[in-house]
Amino acid sequence: MIDVMVAYPNKDDLTFDDRYYLENHVPLVESLLGEHGLRYARVHRGIDAASSYHLIAHLGFDSAEEFESAFDTVGQQLTDDIAKFTNVEPLIQVSEVVTPHTA
Repeated sequence: MIDVMVAYPNKDDLTFDDRYYLENHVPLVESLLGEHGLRYARVHRGIDAASSYHLIAHLGFDSAEEFESAFDTVGQQLTDDIAKFTNVEPLIQVSEVVTPHTA
């Protein structure tokens, strides 16, 4: 399993429409990527203005290849939507899940 982290850096000039992101962008992600193997979408928001990231989303896929195929197919629609809720470019990291169990 892999986890795709999409992190929005917390900058002095950051603008971020949390409502749009949660009510529109996340459902768009789930809808488009859900048809291409998305296993989960989890959103984490920093607890204060000093947090390194305003918001981080984690997207689960069975493999990096599955994510790459999904993003090749619908990624442009998702990236085009970013300007509707923020002025920062997200950082993306694809990671292997090495401890899938919770304590």
